[in-house]
Amino acid sequence: GGARLTEGVCASPECCSHMKQAMSSIKVECVKCEKFRVGESPLWEEKEGTLLFVDVTGQKVCRWNPASNHLQTVSGDAPVGSVALQKSGSYVVAMGNTFGILKWHDRSITTIAHVDEDKPNNRFNDGKVDPGGRFFAGTMA
Repeated sequence: GGARLTEGVCASPECCSHMKQAMSSIKVECVKCEKFRVGESPLWEEKEGTLLFVDVTGQKVCRWNPASNHLQTVSGDAPVGSVALQKSGSYVVAMGNTFGILKWHDRSITTIAHVDEDKPNNRFNDGKVDPGGRFFAGTMA
């Protein structure tokens, strides 16, 4: 019975030890201790065998390879709310008040659309792809 989590990425060693104690029926293991500010929006990339996630206030998209324990990051110029896979192999990023295309090979993010330009305190928060392949992302103030 019950879920079993055997790997995870956390922000600090303190976080890991607290989680181990709090979840006695689930095995939680810190596999990469990094100093992320707000890690969110995890997404498993089956083709590459990597875990994508964002560091919202650190303004980064991160990609961790559990086989090599290698972590790659791409920095943006605004808080990153979420990331999604594209069939082409690139990624869609909801960042600040823009949608962008992220390409890992050259670590570039190209803006493709702006939203809420009349609302300077708004930014993207979270987003997911629906079964039809459309990327939905919400904003917050």
